Amino acid sequence: MGIIDKLKDINEMRKQAKHMEGLLATETVTGHSSGSKIQITIDGNQNVKSVEVSAEVAGDKSEVARHIRAALEDLFKQHKKMLQKKFGSMMQ
Repeated sequence: MGIIDKLKDINEMRKQAKHMEGLLATETVTGHSSGSKIQITIDGNQNVKSVEVSAEVAGDKSEVARHIRAALEDLFKQHKKMLQKKFGSMMQ
């Protein structure tokens, strides 16, 4: 394989990556803490779209931190599921 073929392959990979990025931008996932006291939503490219904090926990820093941690853990789990569903065949 010559240098020209390699450059064509790299260009094709870039196009595919841009296409995947566009597809992921249309997907959203939301992570919830227990009782949905905190909800965090991201798009498929992991850009944060929204953070919602219930008034119940707004004044208690330690409770807010605990709920943020739980919401993020759930969020990453949901994001992984979305990626597997969307691109599972490519990841095997």
